[in-house]
Amino acid sequence: MEPGPSSRQRILDFLLVQEEAVSRPEVAAACDLSRPTVFSAIQHLEQAGLVHETGQRSGSPGRSATLFEVAPTAGTVLALDIGGSNLRVAVADVRGRLRAELREPTARPGGPAITAQASALARRALAAAGSSSALTAVTVSVPGVVGADGSTVHFASNIDQPDPFDFRTPIAEALGTPVVLENNVNLAALGERWRGVGRELGTFVIVAVGAGIGAGLVHEGRLLRGAHGASGEVAFLPSLGSDRPLDLRAHDAAGGLNLLTTAQRHPGWARTPPSTVEELFRRASDGEEPAAGLVEEECARVAAVIASLCAVVDPEAVILTGGVGANERLMQRSSELAASMTLYPPVVIRSELGDRASVVGGIYLATRNARDAVLRTLDEPPWARSSTDVS
Repeated sequence: MEPGPSSRQRILDFLLVQEEAVSRPEVAAACDLSRPTVFSAIQHLEQAGLVHETGQRSGSPGRSATLFEVAPTAGTVLALDIGGSNLRVAVADVRGRLRAELREPTARPGGPAITAQASALARRALAAAGSSSALTAVTVSVPGVVGADGSTVHFASNIDQPDPFDFRTPIAEALGTPVVLENNVNLAALGERWRGVGRELGTFVIVAVGAGIGAGLVHEGRLLRGAHGASGEVAFLPSLGSDRPLDLRAHDAAGGLNLLTTAQRHPGWARTPPSTVEELFRRASDGEEPAAGLVEEECARVAAVIASLCAVVDPEAVILTGGVGANERLMQRSSELAASMTLYPPVVIRSELGDRASVVGGIYLATRNARDAVLRTLDEPPWARSSTDVS
């Protein structure tokens, strides 16, 4: 008797989330199926190109156990991270195992130029991965608010796209695969939750300070997006008592772009103003004015953001990341200042994934989106599955 589709689906669903290869008895126990059913189902999954044998486990009494895992031919996922300074692309199998990763400076700002560059970089990453399996799911990380249509990004001033722009359609058309857009810091939170310092945390906040500033909120293991997808848009936090309207085209006050612009315009430098944020922090550490004063102001801004988030979410920890946020001086000083502003001073920790957090979160989300597509292939004949042409 052949196993029914439900048995094969249960087994494949189980194998998709396993970090290591497993034996048939382990599959039988985890899926509550008989060993003959598992034996027959795995044979069908092997014939479909979705599962393959990887070797044997030895070293224990008795016969060696044959090990199985999801095959590389089951599918491919891709994550694109769009940033004001860099574009990053990662290609992985449907279990999230990395096959290729590329990064290059963002050539020109603005939605049309960035989507064209990102699509070209994605094609190169797919070629570098050398995968023969279909491109199953794509996630794109964007520094803005993703609209209800899943395509239009709002308030992306840090990549000089303050007006609404459809980032999804041009990339989906270029790659020939459905694309899911998500805010970059939300994906960083998912990345830290999956493979980073947030693995053991149920409720935490990640604050990313790079070209701009943003936050990702995880509450009891679930990402909080908000009613309009704008949860964590801390760049728009008003000062208490302020009635100043929002300037949607202004760069984030606590972001690196604004910090560097302010430094270069600031009077009183004994020599030329710093040309990078890194140089500004280095000169502040040396006690040079006005660098030390500007960095102290930046630490106070970040501390105010942390304290505001703590008042609403009450997290177990705050994770700092980003090209500016990862700075040791900023992390320590903003933590000290935030402690004096909150009822329950937060533990402030450094990201384990650094500037890769968003792309790692993109891989995670893509693997989850690929799951249903992979399970659907159980009903397709092998000849019906082919690689997606992205040449």
